[in-house]
Amino acid sequence: MYGKKVWRGKEVEGRYSDIMTYFVRELDSKIETDEIAMYPHFYFTIEYVYKMLEGAGGASVKELHVSQIRNILDTTYNVVTMEADSQTLKKIPMDLFNRCHIIYRVQDDALQYLKDTDTFSVDAGWYRVSQVTKCNMMHINPDNYKFDEEL
Repeated sequence: MYGKKVWRGKEVEGRYSDIMTYFVRELDSKIETDEIAMYPHFYFTIEYVYKMLEGAGGASVKELHVSQIRNILDTTYNVVTMEADSQTLKKIPMDLFNRCHIIYRVQDDALQYLKDTDTFSVDAGWYRVSQVTKCNMMHINPDNYKFDEEL
């Protein structure tokens, strides 16, 4: 939900799709304990991760963002997903990286031109390649988000 700070809805991306999720783009204050108990899955967007890593707004904002995720991980059995991109992935604190589900975002509109039988390939170095055929990918469109609700 573009323009929203927090919202809820079923996850439609990644391996936790169809789970009721509490989405966080921007955090002004700590998520309350009763809210944490209501949702099995928390999703922190790339905007949240940038603010967490860059400390935009000062050290106290950075610490609030990091401690919120650690609190959920330390006090519940909830799943936490964080978005990452090429600018953030290597900067995520190791304890969060190891304990959170990461959705790595790649911006490339060329994928839409491939046929379903074509292969998407990511080269990570010498003989380190990950591939998936387009027909085996999850395909998400704006209609998938129609039941999300702002909190």
